[in-house]
Amino acid sequence: MLTLCVLTLCTLAATVRAFYIPSLSPQTFAPGTRVPLQVNRVFSEHVPLPYAYYDLPFVCTPHEIHRPWLNIGEVLRGDRIASSDYELTMGRNTTCQVLCTKTLSRAANEEAGRLIAQDYMAEWLVDKLPSATVYLRPLDKQRSKTYDPGFRIGDYDASLKRAYLNNHVTLHILYETHGTGRRIVGFEAYPRSIKNSSGKCPDLDSPTLEPLLVGTNEETLVTYSYSVRWIEDSTVHWAHRWDRYLRTTAQVHWYAIFNSFIIILLLSGVVAVILMRMLNRDLAIFARDVNEEELRDDIEETSGWKLLHGDVFRAPEYGGLLAPLLGTTVQVMYTAIATVVLGTLGILSPSYRGGLLTTGIVMFMLMGSASGYYSGHLYRT
Repeated sequence: MLTLCVLTLCTLAATVRAFYIPSLSPQTFAPGTRVPLQVNRVFSEHVPLPYAYYDLPFVCTPHEIHRPWLNIGEVLRGDRIASSDYELTMGRNTTCQVLCTKTLSRAANEEAGRLIAQDYMAEWLVDKLPSATVYLRPLDKQRSKTYDPGFRIGDYDASLKRAYLNNHVTLHILYETHGTGRRIVGFEAYPRSIKNSSGKCPDLDSPTLEPLLVGTNEETLVTYSYSVRWIEDSTVHWAHRWDRYLRTTAQVHWYAIFNSFIIILLLSGVVAVILMRMLNRDLAIFARDVNEEELRDDIEETSGWKLLHGDVFRAPEYGGLLAPLLGTTVQVMYTAIATVVLGTLGILSPSYRGGLLTTGIVMFMLMGSASGYYSGHLYRT
């Protein structure tokens, strides 16, 4: 029996050690290999309606689009991942490359102006990292970076009510060296609006470049281009590459938290003192030597919260409604607890896109058994 237990424990230990979460292992690229860039969606913090990137009538659309399988969490959060014609080669910088030249119809021109005015942002993906707008912390002496997912599809001048389309983007791909290969640890996008319809790359260093005005009721010929720069960053490791996305600049109000904590302690102490005095008085009544008639009079004088003992085991009037409400509460509570535990264990990593929503939905369905048990038990009793 002891041998069987030891073998079982060894098998479980090997299973735990071999535990693997799909799509979360680091991917190493050799120098000179192709790195795919995927487009996802355009979204705005002011409008709760995202669009698929290729649904926009003013972007370059490849002849053949490959779409990967998406989990239910990705679909619910609005992801629409698809392939693109952007060519990225590990370690090879690209000064400028033309993507396409597209004629914007009047409707597409006006649509571009409307989306830019609503502050829509585009999200691209490289090695599951979203493109990011870079911010530098002003109070940090080390000038550390903070990432905001996505980059603006254009700039809007509210005073002149003009929209400018970003038709050139400079991509900074940060990587760390791992053995003979490289791992991507950052994806920065720097968009730019350049009036260009020549079908060639513009002179990016020219001071006479004009922005591309859209939102007008006319056809416009637009040349889209991009630049790529590979930067080795030894300060960020692959395991911590999401830290820049998850950093927050919000200040923690420790004084207010400490104030609230002290008030809660004081109020709890006051309630505890009142309850102890009432309990001590009741115990003193039962402890003293009194006859049965005086004891009955003291019991009849009890009122308030001490009368609730008679309602504890009384069947509720609407038990058929209370039972499903209790079961649903238990289901939601257990779902939240299980999701928090999985997140604490590191299973719900940001690399697992849509993992939080998918896990929440799956856990909610699994916790239906607990809901049924508690509902049935309460309804039966």
